Amino acid sequence: MVVITITVQKIKTIYSIKKSNTRLLIALSIGIIVLVGYFITINYFTWLQKSKEEVLHRLMAITQTAALQIDGDAHQRISDEFMGKDDLLSHEQDIDYLVLHKQLLGIKNANSLKTPIYTIVYYARDSTFHFIGTSSEKPYYRHRYKHYPRNLLVHLQTGGILDTYEDENGTWLSAFSPIKNKKGEVVGLLEADEHFEWFIEKARTELLKNSLISLGLIVPFGFLLYNVFSRAFKKQEQDQELLVVQKEEIETQNEEIKTQNDFIETQNKQLEWRVKQRTSELELSNNQLANFLYHSSHDVQAPIATIKGLHSLATKESTEENVKVYLTLISETITKLERMVKTIQLVHFIKTKEVAIEEVELQEAICSIYKKAAENSQNCRLELNLNQSKIKTDSFLLQTAILEIIKNSLQYNNDNPNLIIKVTQQTEKRFNIISIEDNGIGITTDARNELFKMFKRGNEKSTGIGLGLYIVQTCLKRMGGEILASDCSVGASFKIQLPAND
Repeated sequence: MVVITITVQKIKTIYSIKKSNTRLLIALSIGIIVLVGYFITINYFTWLQKSKEEVLHRLMAITQTAALQIDGDAHQRISDEFMGKDDLLSHEQDIDYLVLHKQLLGIKNANSLKTPIYTIVYYARDSTFHFIGTSSEKPYYRHRYKHYPRNLLVHLQTGGILDTYEDENGTWLSAFSPIKNKKGEVVGLLEADEHFEWFIEKARTELLKNSLISLGLIVPFGFLLYNVFSRAFKKQEQDQELLVVQKEEIETQNEEIKTQNDFIETQNKQLEWRVKQRTSELELSNNQLANFLYHSSHDVQAPIATIKGLHSLATKESTEENVKVYLTLISETITKLERMVKTIQLVHFIKTKEVAIEEVELQEAICSIYKKAAENSQNCRLELNLNQSKIKTDSFLLQTAILEIIKNSLQYNNDNPNLIIKVTQQTEKRFNIISIEDNGIGITTDARNELFKMFKRGNEKSTGIGLGLYIVQTCLKRMGGEILASDCSVGASFKIQLPAND
């Protein structure tokens, strides 16, 4: 009876451990899935905004160019002469209208537009716009534009873009430009559209592609983690089974020879206490870890911290050399991912913080920045030539921008044993100009064209995620300034231009 009781307890204990380990593996999988989903979502909305801007800029460029080609006087004559709805039922009814139609059709075809482009005029009598010219096969002359966006009327004189608006025909992205006569008077608007559903369809295709790429990267990584932790948990189960078996043997022997020796009884009690203590500690540890994983799965930083903790445990318990190599690679990947998240958070903070204009002690700030960036660099020298000791701007944004440029110089120094970073400041008109130059490897012409774009690396030596100079540009835009990468025979040269804010 004793043996049967102990065996049942053994099975329950082993089942409990396996159940806890299974929960941990599930929590780990959920953490990885949440992390992948987060980055896919961020990438999707970033790409969506970028694509929308590209579409709107393209439509704006088309309408601006095309509006200059249209004869404003002829357009004015047509709209003044034919005042009734459907007064023109074919393009051939009026020679000027036929010319206008052919121009619009040529522009549509040349730019591969899927929807017709058209001209409209504002009719004050009924406070709405009327359609005049079109690239369509049949005119819809003087039909009313019933639910037109208010920006058409607000920006009648200058033109503009219409970002995601609805009318009776659906949802659109549009741009429009004024048509002027020889006197410079606005006699109509030229509008070009793209259906929002087509635009969204392209975004969904991009999301699918990125999702497949992310899965292709994360599946091997997840399989590796699963394999590592499965081995660790299996070893843990084997150790626990061994302890339970030892306990069972000792208790069985104790029942058989309990009258023989008090020493054996004492040893048995000590062993039982040790087993219970280790089991309790293990259950407590497992519960705490599971609770941590559950609550932290809702936070972007938490999955990264969880993976780092589990990686540390696997490193301590693993004795296989090939596994150690994989764990080292995992550690490097986690560090890079953590740095990436922090960088993205910095970008978000920069874009959302309130700009605070204050007096900045320029020399003190630059020296502090250089000391922070170059603390692990040797044979590097900073040279300052400042026309003013103090300027007024946002201290955090300025220091962040200068720090990223100096880090860029230190990274691309071509192993120069005598790297020199020169910082000069001068005032030109109403601007403070800060120039930062170095004698490193410099910037190629091809790289300079996309230097300040997101996720663009200027050199194969780059170890970052391509956001350094994008952060610089974002900081300066928030301060109302700009940055230029100047031509330089040796090294790199950046010029920062900031409003004086006197």
